[in-house]
Amino acid sequence: MQLTRLEIKGFKSFGDKVTINFNEGVTAIVGPNGCGKSNVIDAMRWVLGEQSTKALRSEKMENIIFNGTKNRKQAQLAEVSLSFDNTRNILPTAYSQVTVTRKLYRNGDSEYRLNDVQCRLKDITDLFLDTGIGSDSYSIIELKMVDEIITNKEHSRRSLFEEASGISKYKLRKKQTFSKLKDTEADLERVEDLLFEIEKNLKTLENQARKAERYYKLKEQYRELSVQLATHRIAFFRTDLNALETQEQNQQVNRTELSNKIDTGEAELQKLKLGSINQEKNLSIQQKATNEFVSKIRAYESEKKVKNEQMRFLQEKEARLSGELEKDKNQVNHIKYNIKRLNEEVLTETEVFNRLESDLKLLKSTLDTLREQQQTEKNRIDNLIKSVNDLQNQVYQSQKEIDILNIQKDALVQETNRNVDDTETKTLELKAFDHALAELDIQVREKQANIKNLTEAEELLKEKLATSEINLSSNKEKLTAENRKKDAKQNEYNLTKSLVDSLEGFPESIRFLKKNNAFAKSALLLSDILFCNEDYRIAIENYLEPVMNHYVVDQYADAVQAINLLTDASRGRANFFILENVPAKNPVIGTHEGLVSALSVIEVDKKYQHLCNLLLQNVYIAVAEQENLFKATPTESLTILAKNGKYAQTKFTLAGGSVGLFEGKRIGRAKNLENLAKEIKASEFLINQYNAAIKAETDQIFELKEASKINQINTLQQEMNRLNNEHISVQTRRDQYQEFITTSENRKTDIAQKIVSIEKALSEKLPALVQLQKDQQEAHVNLQEQQLNYQEIADQVNESAGKYNQDNIRFHQQQNKLSGLEKDLDYRFVQEEALNKRIAQNDKELQEALTEITATLQHTDLNDDTLLEMYQQREEMEKGLAEAEQAYICV
Repeated sequence: MQLTRLEIKGFKSFGDKVTINFNEGVTAIVGPNGCGKSNVIDAMRWVLGEQSTKALRSEKMENIIFNGTKNRKQAQLAEVSLSFDNTRNILPTAYSQVTVTRKLYRNGDSEYRLNDVQCRLKDITDLFLDTGIGSDSYSIIELKMVDEIITNKEHSRRSLFEEASGISKYKLRKKQTFSKLKDTEADLERVEDLLFEIEKNLKTLENQARKAERYYKLKEQYRELSVQLATHRIAFFRTDLNALETQEQNQQVNRTELSNKIDTGEAELQKLKLGSINQEKNLSIQQKATNEFVSKIRAYESEKKVKNEQMRFLQEKEARLSGELEKDKNQVNHIKYNIKRLNEEVLTETEVFNRLESDLKLLKSTLDTLREQQQTEKNRIDNLIKSVNDLQNQVYQSQKEIDILNIQKDALVQETNRNVDDTETKTLELKAFDHALAELDIQVREKQANIKNLTEAEELLKEKLATSEINLSSNKEKLTAENRKKDAKQNEYNLTKSLVDSLEGFPESIRFLKKNNAFAKSALLLSDILFCNEDYRIAIENYLEPVMNHYVVDQYADAVQAINLLTDASRGRANFFILENVPAKNPVIGTHEGLVSALSVIEVDKKYQHLCNLLLQNVYIAVAEQENLFKATPTESLTILAKNGKYAQTKFTLAGGSVGLFEGKRIGRAKNLENLAKEIKASEFLINQYNAAIKAETDQIFELKEASKINQINTLQQEMNRLNNEHISVQTRRDQYQEFITTSENRKTDIAQKIVSIEKALSEKLPALVQLQKDQQEAHVNLQEQQLNYQEIADQVNESAGKYNQDNIRFHQQQNKLSGLEKDLDYRFVQEEALNKRIAQNDKELQEALTEITATLQHTDLNDDTLLEMYQQREEMEKGLAEAEQAYICV
């Protein structure tokens, strides 16, 4: 079984989901302080069922959930999953991959899952029992636990050995069994209490049962009597019903008579209703006439009010129109005066405007003529400037070319002189290089010969050194293997001795007799006198399991003495084999195919041989796995044991089952201690021999390494490399010098040709430069004269332009003034026309208002007598209507 994967999410510092794969070759998790290594151990311990917050380095279980940061909110769930590879079926489950998951929510809810199926903590604990894996097992060992194991604090070493040997599983089951027995005893006591309470209430319950029985009898009688009573009542009800039916027929006759009387009364009522309807019609007609007269009075009143309002409106309109006509006529007279004044001003300003316009045209023609002359002079000056600049550029270019030719000529002369000097120097150095190359060739050949001799000697030393190193490596491997073997034997010896001394796994009575000085020290347990081959120990131990804890004593008195000691001390019981009572028999060992006699595979002192013959006679061990051998019914009186302890078969029985990991370790513990001590001494002897051989090989290797010529070879090789590099360097420089001399001779010829061509070009360019400088001076003089003429014309143009601008400003000012007067005159004409129209309109409306006032006065009756007569007539009609209503109500 191997840990394959650990998944952590929301646990302590692991905010995001983290998966750690423990692939092949992964042996450790390393990192700096504070990176979360201890949190990984806490996660493993927690998922395996750890309930102590102190062991998880926390105050309360809720604190193990990721608490968030400044930028991240806290998690609501802590989840850890641990996966194991179960291909070897060490865990008691059919799955090849087992994953254990534990979840804790912030609200306090918790759950365990096994292969994603919800389960209990007990299921996970039972699954990992006897595997060394658990929250408090030796699979998780902290630094403080190592100190506790060394100091054996709180029997921690014992707990570790129990866990490693598989005993803790049985102790846990024993504890659980005792707990269940204790709970069962408590339940039994509770059952007794319940029985006592039930017996105490039994009489009361019997009385209640008798009462219930009497109740059901009385209820049945009540039901029968109720049926009889209902029958009698139905007979009485039938008599009453006949009487009621006779009474109903009499009432029906009376009802017919009353209906006839009602019909007669309704006919008289209809006659009265017809008279009432006629009166109601007359009353309605009279009321309608009264309402119409009242409406007529109200219409007359409304018409009178309207006429009065109309007259008042017409009078107000007459007054308003008269005022507006007077005001408009005054404004018309004022506007006519303004129009006359504006016409006079327009005539005056028009004369001034015409005079300014003629003067401005004359100035403009003069200014245009001067500007044309100025432009002509400017074009002439631009042409002269361009010509002067061209001549200046030509002079500059010619001077530049001549200067460049002179510089090139001087440089070529200097280069010629320098090449001559360098060629002479290089020729002398070339001879020195030839001499140095010859000396370097001689030294290189000498070094190569020395290196060849030393290399051959070094190869011989390497072969010897390789042989010694192989021998040393072989001895070290043997030493390591032997040390491991010795350590294993030593650990087994210490563990076995501890078990023998402490009698671990034996009953209390056996431990008491072993420690009691009054009991014979020569008495041994049956498990201590036997010894057999490792291959058959499990089979022999399983067969002799019932008698493994029996003491073997010489005489009957020794057994009686031990039993008395146990009885006096109340330390339990013990069993004994008494050698003097064992018959001296030598059983015949038969030969059977595939079987080995149990007596032939054990080793025992001669003193105990007869006892072993008695116990193991006719007992045989199957050499190989022969399932069919145990399936068949045996035909002989033999006991056949499986070599691995799986089966034990006799003629009438067959026993078998699983085999524990530590079974077969009890037989011959004392003998095994002696054998282990001998094997440890033999291992120590071999270790000393290997150490001596390793020391000798190491010394020889050191001497061979000291005698190595590799340093000399390297030194000579470095010197030869240096000489080769120096030879290459000298040869390269010699070639460079030779090439330089050849190049210098060729360059010298080229320089002489270039100097001749430069002198020819100079003789051609100097006369041309003199002529260009003369033309440049003449052009410069003409340009100055032309610039003076242009300046005079420019002054005249500026003077005329200033005068023209002033007159132009006055012209536009006069033009704007004249335009303003014309616009004002037009506005006055428009205003006069609008006022005349409004006067005509108001005059017309005034005449119409006067006509309407006259017509209204003619048709309006201002006398109220007619209205008073109408009021009196209305009162008389209302009085007659009230009398008619009173007469109708009385009817």
